[in-house]
Amino acid sequence: MEQLKLTNENIGMVSNASGEILSEWRVEAGNMIRVRLAVEETLLKYQEIFGEECVFSKKFSRRFHRIRLEFFLEGERFDPFAMEDGSESEILRGLLANMGVLPVWQYKNGVNLIIFTPKKKKRSQMTSLFLSVVLAFLAGGLCRLLPAAVQNFLVNDFIGPIFNRFMGLLSAIAGPMIFLSVAWGIYSIGDTATMGRVGKKMIGRFLLMSVLLTLPACIVMMPFFSLKSGGGGAFDFSELFQMVLDIVPGNFFTPFTEGNPLQIIFVAVMIGIAMLLLGSKATAAAAFVEQSNYIVQLIMEAVSSFVPLFVFGSVLNLMMGSDFSLFLHTYKLLPAMLLGDIVIMAIYLVLVSVRRRVKAGILLKKMFPTFFIALTTASSSAAFGANMECCEKDLGIDKKIVNFGVPLGQVIFMPGVSAMFLAVGFCMAEIYGVTVSPVWMATAFLIAIVLAVAAPPIPGGALTCYTILFVQLKIPMEAIAVTIALNVILEFFTTAADLFCLQTELVELAASLDMLDEGRLRETKRMPGSRRAG
Repeated sequence: MEQLKLTNENIGMVSNASGEILSEWRVEAGNMIRVRLAVEETLLKYQEIFGEECVFSKKFSRRFHRIRLEFFLEGERFDPFAMEDGSESEILRGLLANMGVLPVWQYKNGVNLIIFTPKKKKRSQMTSLFLSVVLAFLAGGLCRLLPAAVQNFLVNDFIGPIFNRFMGLLSAIAGPMIFLSVAWGIYSIGDTATMGRVGKKMIGRFLLMSVLLTLPACIVMMPFFSLKSGGGGAFDFSELFQMVLDIVPGNFFTPFTEGNPLQIIFVAVMIGIAMLLLGSKATAAAAFVEQSNYIVQLIMEAVSSFVPLFVFGSVLNLMMGSDFSLFLHTYKLLPAMLLGDIVIMAIYLVLVSVRRRVKAGILLKKMFPTFFIALTTASSSAAFGANMECCEKDLGIDKKIVNFGVPLGQVIFMPGVSAMFLAVGFCMAEIYGVTVSPVWMATAFLIAIVLAVAAPPIPGGALTCYTILFVQLKIPMEAIAVTIALNVILEFFTTAADLFCLQTELVELAASLDMLDEGRLRETKRMPGSRRAG
């Protein structure tokens, strides 16, 4: 790598080179500009501390569609991204780095290493899956014209084995991914000590409200489905108590060998808490869990790139078989889930409007831009910038809460997703005639909330969640083909509902901590270019 001095000329040259390489690698224009400016600002900070005679080197690489811009500076330890007031925490920086919003700084062997990982512009998942479904319908219609022997060969000897292998791969990844995500998430909570009472109260409210909001959504969605009751339809305490006992595994290994999701989560919680209590004594174990988590998520991202192909094969298989009518029976799913989301958002809207004495219309107008971006992209990352700006400038939430709460909330506070999991569970239970008992209902409610919190925010993360959901609710794995095809539509609405709930929840949290500017919250949103009266 070429050695360069920290002169203004070299810094400008490297900044421009970064922009050119990112443009060549088709990074989004807005993200490309932010990274180029961040590179320049970071190197200028080092110039201010170390002087122009300091030497640095750069390395640009792209492997498996993952982009890395690395800069190496020898000298004393200096973190250019540390906040002066010490309010920033490692968990926050990790969340932002995974989103491609914040660089990563490391200090190893006397060298300051800065890593930028901008996200490459991706094709719309909706477009890919929509094309997969359309092509599957066309191919299915053509295949029905083939001789019966050829159709049987395609279904039983070609498409069927591929489907089973893909499902096996998802099942193999599901357990480790949920385990690592939960364990690392709990351990990372310990770092919120830098946020004091704000961080702890925030996480507690996120978890509590996830439960309280999922309950009314469950109540309004249930009448949509004709569920087959079992167990006499009466509440059996011994059965429910046995379900709770079954969450505790007999040993450490059986949850993974038997694929029991609740037991896997139980073990992950225990290990996460243990690492949290041990602190620096568990540094090696924490590093192993963190790095393993990144590895498994990378594998899941690679697997998710084949989802359109999998959906194509699954829909084609349904069309050529006798199960194509399953699509027709899912017509209740979308209206049920939409009603659940509307109820959740309405509860928060009324809560904030009444408690903070702000007109609902003003609140909706301020939150609409973020909601619209999420609704049209199904991506919380795409709405991240608008979300941050709305919370701080329009809703009057203190910057400390915004900087920590938005990235953390977009990962763990997803009541819309828990409602979606419940709706899918009810719908597939009705279609496949699964017997529903009070214990089954309790399990569905619990697993929907847990999966919404534990699911990693990566492409394809929902796929592993559906395999866990169906195993726990005794729903046949054949349901996954229809669910994955429908999931892409459902996620547009759930993402918008999640961000709506996050913004209103942060308003309530900020008010409880006396960190809310209620005057700014109540004022009418000004249009760009308008001036405040007076």
